[in-house]
Amino acid sequence: MAQKKDALGKGLGAIFSDLLETDAGRKAPVNTCGIEELRPNRWQPRKNFNDEDQKNLIASVRQSGIIQPIIVRRADSGYEIIAGERRWRAAQAAGLKEVPIVVRKATDAEAAELSLIENIQREELGPLEEADAYVTLMETFHLSQESVSARVGKDRSTIANAIRLLKLPDRVKAALTEKKITPGHGRCLLSLNAAGEQTAALDVILKKGLSVRETERLVNRLKQKPAEKKTAARDRFMADLEKQLTAKCMARVRLKGSSKKGLIEISYQSMDELNRLARYLLDEL
Repeated sequence: MAQKKDALGKGLGAIFSDLLETDAGRKAPVNTCGIEELRPNRWQPRKNFNDEDQKNLIASVRQSGIIQPIIVRRADSGYEIIAGERRWRAAQAAGLKEVPIVVRKATDAEAAELSLIENIQREELGPLEEADAYVTLMETFHLSQESVSARVGKDRSTIANAIRLLKLPDRVKAALTEKKITPGHGRCLLSLNAAGEQTAALDVILKKGLSVRETERLVNRLKQKPAEKKTAARDRFMADLEKQLTAKCMARVRLKGSSKKGLIEISYQSMDELNRLARYLLDEL
């Protein structure tokens, strides 16, 4: 598969035209095999095969069969899928007994790369699945971000931003997987240092249905810290409550005093913000 490396950065058409050719440049023969003879690629990055697109594919396969063959390599028993696991799963669900295959020679590294790249370039992965795929290419096969960028045809900055999402706390990752927020929201939350601040901001985003731009403004408010004063260490409960109130009001809130006595100070930067805070507080009372 000497030609495969040159094809990777050219899109799926180049990848599969290369896979479907023999080493002599001839088209590889399309065979059939029993559906039970196939097994998934161990490097498959996609975790969810129950989305709407998969249901549509099952309906199509049930109606017309599989048109594009599944690319496989020989295994100790049967075949391991290199590309086409979605079609194989759809064929199982549709009740097919046999599927068309093309058998190719491939090393573990080549099989892993093609499985990851097929999903990435078809845009079938969730943002965290995609990020995990990039990390697998980099860590397992010792590729740099530049090498991954060349293979999947995406800018290096896109690769870096995708990987950064893996640093988010679990609650934020779950919201991202469930499409309650977008990768843009996630990148905004990464600007906050503490996981507690990120999850508190997430609660505000979900409750108020904030856009990415509105989330940027929320994060900027949360990052504004009061001038440090040489005072006694604050009660931890008061500090945590101040952060929660700041996130809730989407404006800087300061608690002055102690847990027994003091005052609450809410900052605003414009008349519009004052009106928003007034409406919010009056509605809550």
